[in-house]
Amino acid sequence: MARTLVGTVLTGLGTAGLVYVCARGVGPVPPIGPLVDPVTGVAAAVREGDLPADARDAIPGLAGKVDVRIDARGVPHIFASSQRDAYTALGYVVARDRWFQMELSYRAAAGRLTELVGARALEVDQEARHIGLDWAAERKWAAVPDSDAGKQAMIAFANGANAYRATMTPATTPIEYKILGVEPMPRWEPKYATYLLMRMAMTLAYDPEDLQRTRVAALVGRAAADALFPRDMPLQEPIQPVPGRTAPREAFATLPPPGAPDSTLLGPAAAARAVERVTRGLAPRVDGGDALGSNNWAVGPRRTASRGAMLAGDPHLDLTLPSIWYEAHLVVRDTLDVYGVTFPGSPTIVIGFNPHVAWTFTNTGGDVADYYLEEVDVPAKPTRYKVDGAWRDFTKRREFYRNAAGDTITAE
Repeated sequence: MARTLVGTVLTGLGTAGLVYVCARGVGPVPPIGPLVDPVTGVAAAVREGDLPADARDAIPGLAGKVDVRIDARGVPHIFASSQRDAYTALGYVVARDRWFQMELSYRAAAGRLTELVGARALEVDQEARHIGLDWAAERKWAAVPDSDAGKQAMIAFANGANAYRATMTPATTPIEYKILGVEPMPRWEPKYATYLLMRMAMTLAYDPEDLQRTRVAALVGRAAADALFPRDMPLQEPIQPVPGRTAPREAFATLPPPGAPDSTLLGPAAAARAVERVTRGLAPRVDGGDALGSNNWAVGPRRTASRGAMLAGDPHLDLTLPSIWYEAHLVVRDTLDVYGVTFPGSPTIVIGFNPHVAWTFTNTGGDVADYYLEEVDVPAKPTRYKVDGAWRDFTKRREFYRNAAGDTITAE
């Protein structure tokens, strides 16, 4: 009798615990109930994954009819009567395919990932805000005239993205939100495209060699540091030699012996180490062969079997899942016919071709990032900083980090 009673109690507690986990979740584990719901849960992602053979959607703000054809590879071919309509339709299909990626990319630049995944993203958000990516993006967006063609394209793209967001149902909500147990953000603002581009610029401009050179120079002197971290690429010629050139193809420097430590760099070296810690998550992974630059190449039609020109570029970006690229084709009669890839959230074709020309990008590894060692009035509690010999007051701004429920998150 006692054993039966104990077993009943334990079974009841286990059932209650299971019900609680299904309804509320535990720690980082989201509620399981909505996740396994056969109508709106994970199963819906499979059911809704295949696009219908034909569909008609009303997108507010279109000036004319837009025809979108999806090929066997899932690439949208958009035929519109105006560029604005083409960008609006692009926003619609990109949001349909990549809404979660768009939101994640924006939040990473804005320092708002905690609102999706909680305190585990606090350090990443702090890094983005310390650097000021959100502040810079807001200023850059405000500085662009409303009549600017690029700004108008971002507005049109956002209109299309929000038109799709308005059709999203519990069943069609991307699976990532279901796994996290959160809701998609309600709108995509046009200025969010600027956030994406600001983070991309920071990623590609980040060059840790300046910081490393400063730290090494403090230990072995500037001459040895410059040799260990050369500012110029040793390879001085392209693959096909320049006719008549007699200089050596490679120009390597001789490594000098270590010199005396440079005591004037001890302070900057300590600051460089701190900067490396703050920005470590923003740098792309680079192998030794690309440490001083990236690469691209073109082959003329006379040198290919197909008698067509070939173009290749290395954008210097990591492989991600889903890809950082979104492939699309935009056609506006007598105005636009472009095929290529764009960043989900931005309307422009970054790498691609039209009937006349093809283009690509690579990263030069150029020294375009500057680092400053601030001088403040009171290090323990600064109120002013010095610029060009003059003291200026700090502009203070309080930063709040919140979770999906809107509760403030603080560092432990």
